Amino acid sequence: MFTKKTVKAFSIVAIILSSLGLLLSVVGTLIIPNNSTTFAFVLGIISWTILLWASVIGFKLCRSYNLYDDEYKKAGYRIYAIVLAFILFFFVGLIVGLGIAVILLSTLWGLKRNYDEWENNDPITYEVSSSEVTTNDTTLDNS
Repeated sequence: MFTKKTVKAFSIVAIILSSLGLLLSVVGTLIIPNNSTTFAFVLGIISWTILLWASVIGFKLCRSYNLYDDEYKKAGYRIYAIVLAFILFFFVGLIVGLGIAVILLSTLWGLKRNYDEWENNDPITYEVSSSEVTTNDTTLDNS
């Protein structure tokens, strides 16, 4: 459930669902002219844009980085939460979605930023002084 292929596949699903949620919010904003519902749909647009961004970051994490198993779990939980957010979108409401979207984006972005910083650091080289080197002066006697 938290392998690289599975999390990558679900991140693609999350991208598609986030795009669909964004599209539904934009259409709802254009079709329903009531001021209070327009505000709710604008919040939906913001939420789904953030969730789409988080889904893309999750996909990049699975595609471009070699994560440890526990990091696939971390990314996987957040990707699955984006898919769950799409389902809850119809039942819970849009204002709650904005908070969830910001939390999911910040955690995935933090995970990606950690890997970016880790990969951009210069490799560590160790120098060994001659006093630290020990030699074994054993010779084979072939007599």
